[in-house]
Amino acid sequence: MARWSSLREALVLSLTNWRLWLLQLAGNAIIIALFVEWLRIPEAHWWQLLFQAVLILAIVAAVLVLHGGTLAYFESAHADPAAQLLPAFRKALKHIPALAVCVFLLHIPWALSGHLYNYQTSFPGYLRSEFPAWLRRMISEPALDNTYTFLLFVLRWVILPGLLLPFLLFCADKGFRGFIAFRDWRKTVRSLAYWIVLVVAAIVGVHFVQLVMGWRLDPKTSTLHGEYMSFAMRQLLAYLLALFSWLFVGSMLGRAGRAAQPSA
Repeated sequence: MARWSSLREALVLSLTNWRLWLLQLAGNAIIIALFVEWLRIPEAHWWQLLFQAVLILAIVAAVLVLHGGTLAYFESAHADPAAQLLPAFRKALKHIPALAVCVFLLHIPWALSGHLYNYQTSFPGYLRSEFPAWLRRMISEPALDNTYTFLLFVLRWVILPGLLLPFLLFCADKGFRGFIAFRDWRKTVRSLAYWIVLVVAAIVGVHFVQLVMGWRLDPKTSTLHGEYMSFAMRQLLAYLLALFSWLFVGSMLGRAGRAAQPSA
């Protein structure tokens, strides 16, 4: 019962704070717009290069504060329902150097795992060729391809985020001391509810988003205006699904991280 209570409380907190939703909706949109403008800055003069460097540093800082502050807020909100957003984002702003190092280090294994897609068409076939004849008759090559794709999806969107995200929470809350919070990390990743939320978030925030973006109008009856409207609605729906998944994971991570600390 305690596990389902944790899931319910994490879900409710991720959905009910309209200020956090508004901040995330507007903040991410502004960050994306600034990044698009950064790509369009010419490079003909030294001052343009300098402006590029300053702007990209500001964008990175905004991303770290926005999402680091969100994690810090969820951790404090699960301990105190009256917790405010501003102190959490001030804490993230204070710990920007630790957050930047943490994101850089955590991105390395996730990026390396992406290279496994290069073997998506070769490794399953090679593996099946090593099977004995009776096993090859039982397992088709498409089935092995689908299994490889599924396992890679689980690795990149459930296992690695589940193992790495707690350090991001600890760095947002404690700064560089978060890198050595191994006892809290072990307690956090032992939470079954945490992993259930990660699975749900991967399905909703990745798989469903891919399905939504793959929707197409009937080319025989669609119009240019209809295509524009369809694209805009698909983008909005995909954005909301991805944002819900992130906030749900952040809420559950904050709860599990708070419970893992000795003071809790």
